[in-house]
Amino acid sequence: MKTRVQGSVLFWLWLPLALSFTLMMLESPVTNAALARFAEPSVQIAGFGVALGLSLLIESPVIMLLATAIALVQGRESFFAVLRFVLTLITSLTLLTALIAFTPLYDLIALRLLGLPVRVAEAGRGAMQVMLLWTAAIGWRRFLQGVLVRYGGARFVTWGTAIRLATITAVAVGLLWWNVLPGAVAGAWIVMAGVLVEAAVATLFTLPVLRERVLPHHEATPPLTQRVIGRFHLPLAGTTLLTLLVHPLTAAALARLPQPELAIAAWQVVFGSLLAVRSWGFALQEASVAALQQRISERALFAFTGKVALGTTLALALLAFTPLAGLFTERLLALNAELASPVVYGFQMCLLLPALTAYGSTLRGVRIYAKQTAVVYWGMAVNLLVNALGLAAGVLLARALGAQSVEASLLVGVMAFQLAALAEIAYLLRGRTPTAS
Repeated sequence: MKTRVQGSVLFWLWLPLALSFTLMMLESPVTNAALARFAEPSVQIAGFGVALGLSLLIESPVIMLLATAIALVQGRESFFAVLRFVLTLITSLTLLTALIAFTPLYDLIALRLLGLPVRVAEAGRGAMQVMLLWTAAIGWRRFLQGVLVRYGGARFVTWGTAIRLATITAVAVGLLWWNVLPGAVAGAWIVMAGVLVEAAVATLFTLPVLRERVLPHHEATPPLTQRVIGRFHLPLAGTTLLTLLVHPLTAAALARLPQPELAIAAWQVVFGSLLAVRSWGFALQEASVAALQQRISERALFAFTGKVALGTTLALALLAFTPLAGLFTERLLALNAELASPVVYGFQMCLLLPALTAYGSTLRGVRIYAKQTAVVYWGMAVNLLVNALGLAAGVLLARALGAQSVEASLLVGVMAFQLAALAEIAYLLRGRTPTAS
C-alpha cells in the first residue's frame, strides 16, 4: 500500500515534466517536417542538424541548470547567488557561439575536423549564425524552470513548453508560405522563435513565485559562493557536454561511410523523432530528485521507472513495425522514399533505446540527489568512450565488408549509441547503496 501511494505521488511529480519534455521533443519532428518541404531536403535537414548539434554542444553547460536550481535555490540569498552564476555562464557561451559562427573557425570544425560534405557544411553555417542567442535563451529558461519545479510550479513548465511548440508550428507554417530562405536557415529561425518565446513566458510565470515564496525568505545558512555552485554544477555540465558530443562524433563517423549526406539526414530525423518517444524517460531524472526529496522510496521509484520503460518501448514498437511508420515518415514528415526507408530502419534498430533512457535517467537522478555528481559525470564519460569506440569500430568494419547502403551507415550510429547507453547504466549501478524506504 505504501509503495502504491508513493507511486501515485511520483506520478503527479513526473507527469508535468513528462508532458513538458514531450512537447519540447515534438519540436524536432515539426521542424524536420517543415524542412522536408523545402528544396534539397536531405542537404538542408543535414545542414540544420549540424548547426543544431554544434549549438547543443555549446549549450550543454546550461542544460543542467534546472537540476542545479532545484537542488540549490532555497531562498533569497541562494537565488541571487545562482542567478549570478547563470548570467556569467550564458554570456561566456554566447561569445563562444559568435566566435564559431562568424569566423573561419566554423570551416575548421565542419570541414576539417568533422569532414562534412561541403554542401552540408555550407547549409549549416547560416543556420548557426541565426542561432547566436540559442544558449542564452535556453540557460535563462532552464534556471527559471528549476525554480518553478522546486516550488511546486511544474505545471507552468508544461504550459511554457506548449506555448513554445505552438510558436514553432506557427513560424514553420509562415516560413513555408514565404518560401524564400534556405531550409537550414528557416529551421534555425523556427527553433529560435520557440526558445525566445518560452524564455519570456518562463520569466512571467516565475515572477509571482519569486515575489511570494523565494525573495521574502532570508536564509540562516552561510551564503552560497560561486565556487560552491561551480563545484556542484560543473560535473553536471560536463555530463551534458559529454552527452552532446555524441552528435558531432556520429556526424563525423557517418561522413566517412557510404552515402554521407543521406546518412546524416536520416540520423537527424531518427534521433530527433525518437526524442519525443524518449521524453517520458528523460523526465525521470528531475522527477527522481524531487521524489527523493519528498522521501519517496527507491523501490517505488524503480517500479515506476519500469512502467515508463515498458510503455515507451511499446510506443516505439508500434511506430517502427506497423503501417504507422509509413504514415509518419511519408505523410506527416513528407520525406521522400529515398530518406523515409532508412529512417524507418533506424526506428526498428533503436528498439532498446526508450528503456535505456528511462533507467539511465532515474539512476542519474538518484546520484544527483545523493550529491554524487562526479559519478554522473564519469558515467557519461564511459558512455562517450564506448560510443566513440563503437563508431570507430563500425566505420572500420563497414569499410572492410565493402558496405554501400545508407542502412549500413545508419546501423553503425544507432548501435554505437545504444551500446554506450547500456555501458553508462552499468557504471551508474556500480557501488550504489540504495536509500532507505
